[in-house]
Amino acid sequence: MNLTNEDFPATLQAFDLKENEEIFIAEQVVRNQSEIETFTTRYAGKLIKAEKVPQLETNGYRNPVYKKERSSTGLIAIIIIILVIAALVIYGISTGWLQEKLNFKL
Repeated sequence: MNLTNEDFPATLQAFDLKENEEIFIAEQVVRNQSEIETFTTRYAGKLIKAEKVPQLETNGYRNPVYKKERSSTGLIAIIIIILVIAALVIYGISTGWLQEKLNFKL
């Protein structure tokens, strides 16, 4: 299946034929010929239909790589926990409580 550059982005749909009935299997929005070949290879032997994505819907498909924004909340929580533990250890050493509980003689 070959599409021209004007046809991208396009939607490919794979169907399985059973008793003259089309059963939907998969759908993918493709942006180049390589993605088309990957899709048709994956669903070889199935009925594949292609249609151009309407202009109004193409805004969400312009960037093929969707970057996940990482949250630093988990990292901050780990740093805070480590700082609290370090503060407790320092306090325990400075007051002698830690040496008393662990039977250290300094």
